[in-house]
Amino acid sequence: MFESYHCEKLEKTLHFLPDGVKFCCSCAEGTGIKINDFSKFNKEEIIKGKKKYIDLLKKGYIPKECKGCIEYKKNNLYKKIKSIFIKQHKNKITHIIIDHFKQCDSNCIYCSQKKLFSERTQNYELLPIIKQLYEQNMIDTENLKVEFQGGNISELKEFEDLMKEFYEHNCDDFVILMNGIKYIPILEEIGNNWKSHICISLDAGTKETYKKIKNIDAFDQVIENIKRLKQKSKAQISLKYIIIKDVNDNKEELEKFLNVAKEIGNIQPLHLEIDYNDTLLSPGTRFDIPKHYYELFEEAENYCRKNNISYKVFPYTKHILKQGYSI
Repeated sequence: MFESYHCEKLEKTLHFLPDGVKFCCSCAEGTGIKINDFSKFNKEEIIKGKKKYIDLLKKGYIPKECKGCIEYKKNNLYKKIKSIFIKQHKNKITHIIIDHFKQCDSNCIYCSQKKLFSERTQNYELLPIIKQLYEQNMIDTENLKVEFQGGNISELKEFEDLMKEFYEHNCDDFVILMNGIKYIPILEEIGNNWKSHICISLDAGTKETYKKIKNIDAFDQVIENIKRLKQKSKAQISLKYIIIKDVNDNKEELEKFLNVAKEIGNIQPLHLEIDYNDTLLSPGTRFDIPKHYYELFEEAENYCRKNNISYKVFPYTKHILKQGYSI
């Protein structure tokens, strides 16, 4: 029987970017429609746009926008048969990625947004669109997960209004990526259950390396904000360390970062990633994973296990570590 594929992210995700909306979670590639005519951004257009790519996968074709992605999966025999005889269900949105703003109060040397978008501005307001999605009954209010990516949320003028809108519709599952330079009181309100978490990119264990990476002297300030947030919010607080070639890719800096996480206490989880400028954002350019990178990941995992800190490697990073290179 012919090959057949499916992608849950494609079926249930809306990813808002400065220049349009994608139908999947991919930050560099992926299917999408552009918001250049708001009158066409409605329930029918969303369903129509998603269906085009879902049907291609179901028939065994990999759209060019999906090639290289690790999210789509091959259907087993049962799913192949089911896809033939059962009409495609029009799934509601269960995953919203807010990535349409690029304003930030730091200037990280690894920032992918500089490469993807020349101007760190947003082209539209998102709140009216979210309200429209709710009005058109496109959002699964019982299972919605919302991720804030993009720039830094302290610079997003709509942030509080967007959070209030999600609160009003009983959303309680948030992932918020931020740098922690400014304290944001509304974050104290999230995390009344195990779902939500706030991920802060620290990327260093010392003030000197932090300043070199972020181009701002705010290391101590970020640590204090993390401690304060941990006292006020019930959300999980996680720290991220992006391994940057010839900057923080050494055991000394990583050990100091791990010690900082331990000293803060109850960091859940601790993330390690590889600079996306070397991997995901350089398609066609082979990047062989340096041997000592594996040693850094192993050290972090062992340290977390020994000190009862949960540890996580994001799927794409895990994928390229397994194959030994990205291309």
